Amino acid sequence: MNAEWLVKTMGLSNVKFAPTGVPTIGEMVGMAAQAVGDGMCNTCLVIYPCGNLEGRYRRGGENADDYARGARQWTVPWGNHGGNDFINIFPHNQYCLKYGGHHDDLAPFVINQHKNGMLTPWGFNATHGVEPITVDDYVSSRFILNPLRIWDCDRPVQASTAYLFTTSERARDMRQKPVYVLNHSQHNFKQRSTQADLDEIEMWTDRAAKRMYEGAGLGPKDVDIFNPYDGYSIMTQFYLEGFQWHGVKRGEAMKFYAGDISVKGPHPFSSSGGNLGNGRTRSAMYTDSIEQLRGTAGARQVTVRAETALAAFTTPPSGGWIMFGKEPN
Repeated sequence: MNAEWLVKTMGLSNVKFAPTGVPTIGEMVGMAAQAVGDGMCNTCLVIYPCGNLEGRYRRGGENADDYARGARQWTVPWGNHGGNDFINIFPHNQYCLKYGGHHDDLAPFVINQHKNGMLTPWGFNATHGVEPITVDDYVSSRFILNPLRIWDCDRPVQASTAYLFTTSERARDMRQKPVYVLNHSQHNFKQRSTQADLDEIEMWTDRAAKRMYEGAGLGPKDVDIFNPYDGYSIMTQFYLEGFQWHGVKRGEAMKFYAGDISVKGPHPFSSSGGNLGNGRTRSAMYTDSIEQLRGTAGARQVTVRAETALAAFTTPPSGGWIMFGKEPN
C-alpha cells in the first residue's frame, strides 16, 4: 500500500502531493511544511499510525530472514531489539566515563517523564492507569542490557496522530489558533563504522543544533519548549547538551536532571512526557509543543514563556527536527 494507491482508492481527485516512502514522522512533518512553503500544495495532511502489534513488532523484512547479513551479524544475535540497545548504550557508557556520574543519575529524568505522561489525557500511561514510578522503582528494575533498565525503554503501543499544515494566510481563518513552522531539518549522518561512538554523536547533535538555530534565526536562549526524542532515556542528554537548552553544556545533563525540570518549574524539560511517559507514539513531542504554544496543554501547561518550541523524532544519526513559533518570524 502506497500513497498513489490510497489516492486512487479513496478517490482523492484534488490531491496534488502524495509522496511514498517517507520513513518516519520526523521526516514527514518536515516534508509537509516544505511542500506547503514551496507551493506544491496549499494544505497537507500528515497521518502517522504507529502500530506495535503484540508479538509482531519488528518481525518482518530482514528480521524474518534465517541469517543476519552484513553489519547486522554483529547486533542481531543480541536479540531483535538487543542490537539497537547495544548500539545506544555504548556511547552512553563512554559519556559516563568521560564526564563522571552513573547511569542511575537518569532517575529524575525518567521519573519526570512518567509524571508528565500522567498529565497527558491522550497518552497510554494516563488512559491505562500506569502509575508514576519512584527512584526505588527505577534503580531496582530489571536490566534489559546492562546498564539499560526496563524503565529506560519506551513501551510499544497502538497510536495514530494527524497534523494539518497549510499556509499562514489560510491558517488565520481556521478554528484552531495556528502555530507556525520557523524551521525544520532532516538528516542522515554517515557513520565511520557499524558502531557510533561518543565523539560522533556529539558531533551530529552539534550539527543538528547549528542547522536548526541558523535556519530559524534563533539561539538556545530563544527556545522555550524543548521536546527531544526519548525512545531510550540514554539518548536524551546528547540532544539537551547539543542544543544547549537552558544553558546546559557538555557533561552537565545529569546535574540538570537533578534540578527542577517539572512542567511547573523554571526548566520544564520534555513537557510532553515523551515516549517514556506516553508510550511509543513518536508524536507526543510534536503535539505537546503545539499545545504549549496555544496554551491548551491543560495540567501540563508550563508557567514559563511559551512562544517557541523545538520537537523531534530523531536518533542521533538520522531523523528530523522542527521549530514551532507562536508567531511567524
